[in-house]
Amino acid sequence: MTKKLQAALEEIASADDMPETLKTSDLLNKKFKLEMLRLVNTVNGDRYIGGIVIDGITCEAWMSGSKLHKQLALIESELPLDVTITKEEGQYAPYLLYLA
Repeated sequence: MTKKLQAALEEIASADDMPETLKTSDLLNKKFKLEMLRLVNTVNGDRYIGGIVIDGITCEAWMSGSKLHKQLALIESELPLDVTITKEEGQYAPYLLYLA
């Protein structure tokens, strides 16, 4: 079992077809299905990573922003949901979540 497990770990490590984790800005004004949320502790505090389906592709995305963080905490128990993330003009405008 240990050799099979090690081989599986090495196969994943050497894979070059693993999708990158998207940034919040990559999701702006796009409709996607938010399937799950995972709260992770980073050097900048707690942040959400969402399991999403966008354009038929399943991937993960960072969900950053103080207002967005509070909105995600509110809807977490209601997932999966179709949503959109928006942001008004301006460098410091917050990311906001809307049901799509």
